[in-house]
Amino acid sequence: MSGPQAVSALRSWPRAIGRGFSEWKTVGVLFSVNLLVAALMVAPAIRPLVEHFGHAPLAVGKPLLSYQLLLRLPSVFRNGGGPSLLMPLLLLGVLQLLLVGGVVWRTWTVDPFRLGEFLGESGRLFGRNVRLFFWSVLLLLLLAAVVGGTAALLHLLHRDSLFTVGTDAWIFGRPFTVWSVGHLAFTLLCLGLWRLSLEAARVLVFRDDLRQTRRAAWRGFRLALRSPVSLALFVLLGVTATTAVFLIARVRASLPEGRTELAVLAFLVGQVAVWVRLAFQISGVSFAAQLVQRAAPAGSVVPEVAPSETGAEPAEGEQPAEAPTTAAAAAVEAERPQGPTSEGVLPEL
Repeated sequence: MSGPQAVSALRSWPRAIGRGFSEWKTVGVLFSVNLLVAALMVAPAIRPLVEHFGHAPLAVGKPLLSYQLLLRLPSVFRNGGGPSLLMPLLLLGVLQLLLVGGVVWRTWTVDPFRLGEFLGESGRLFGRNVRLFFWSVLLLLLLAAVVGGTAALLHLLHRDSLFTVGTDAWIFGRPFTVWSVGHLAFTLLCLGLWRLSLEAARVLVFRDDLRQTRRAAWRGFRLALRSPVSLALFVLLGVTATTAVFLIARVRASLPEGRTELAVLAFLVGQVAVWVRLAFQISGVSFAAQLVQRAAPAGSVVPEVAPSETGAEPAEGEQPAEAPTTAAAAAVEAERPQGPTSEGVLPEL
């Protein structure tokens, strides 16, 4: 990666965060889906809890999450009615794959948010995003094998990683050594490589209207692998998001308990953590969109929707008549180095 491209990658990092938090309507849609799934998870437990506690003085004077109340919950759900986990989580995964097409559209366009168009793009790309996800799982398994293999190799060389360090070292010793921290950094890079490849492939599927998801997954992987600065910044973006959510969760844990008002406040602080996580999720897609835009050949034109109503892809070498104004293009075009360059251009398979 050349110097101007590295500078452009550095500038895309704060732009991606700003884009994620400015797309409050998109975050609101994702947040509503999370609330719906959470409601489905706890709905079966509401009636047994009300019948057991109700207005009886069983909980008077006790904190909302006190040990006295939590230890009584198994007896409450002895006859069934406990919170449901498996089916709502599966539903959440399906809805996330459904809505990711609309999220990619929002990070690629500068048009105002329209719920109908958001849902339309989500439905149009749903099947391709599902197939792309399964291709990305293969990459994730491969990278997990690489991480596990390096951990086993370090163990054979008597250089433990965080995955092989003994329990005594965690309690009495020093689990964070040079080797363990280095292997942790390598693990984060592998995880970031997988996620950036997936997000870049999703953007490529939308931008080029690709129907061969295997090809999109391969191009996304090569694009992420050939951009080490962008990969490092993407990992930093993930670490920043995790730290922000952790700090909000720490504030939530430090709130006093014992009154209904404090319980509502704690619930609201928890929802702020979910909102921040979803905003950073959109930031990651926006960062990948800018990476794809920087890697496009100079003067290339990208379609916003399918090139024809019949769904057929254009012939090789054919260009659409018009290029839409996109957020990624607007953010990157001003910083594109002048003159021809071949760096960052992905070869066709």
